[in-house]
Amino acid sequence: MELSEALARRRACRDFSDEPVPRELIEKLTYAARRAPTACNAPYRHVMVIDDPKVIRGVKLMSPSLLANPPVLLVIVTDLIEAVEKTGPLAERSSYVDSGAAGENILLAATELGLGSQFTMIPAMAGIREILGLPAHYRVDLIIPIGYPRNSAKTVKARKGANKVFHNQFGVFFGEA
Repeated sequence: MELSEALARRRACRDFSDEPVPRELIEKLTYAARRAPTACNAPYRHVMVIDDPKVIRGVKLMSPSLLANPPVLLVIVTDLIEAVEKTGPLAERSSYVDSGAAGENILLAATELGLGSQFTMIPAMAGIREILGLPAHYRVDLIIPIGYPRNSAKTVKARKGANKVFHNQFGVFFGEA
């Protein structure tokens, strides 16, 4: 699949089948995450594969925005101590960008592999850390449910006026407005 096709087909999936995701596909998704950049190319971002239904239920209790019942969660975490030591004080903020890059790589790879996925917010950091056994200096940046879509959802086009592209100056549109 070409990148442009994956970009056009990618969508948020909130309804997964019970079919397990083969390990080889999970490995391809984690490979995609590891290929994303980090500030100073420092290895402070990590991926957790969660496939234990009890752990997934616990994460869902702490993260009500996780509406799906996926067979797998990929969790992007940042070691904040290592990030700051290796890249400086701005790492606490810039590492969110790095995690977003890893997340987008996962979403695009999932699309290519015929899997559904989406980004999920983390409202209860302390609870999530406890469920996942993370030290206090680790931050959970993204929770990405993964699985086979139960229904074939239509690709959603960007709303008119969303994600405007400007040229040289704010307010001067590049291409179509």
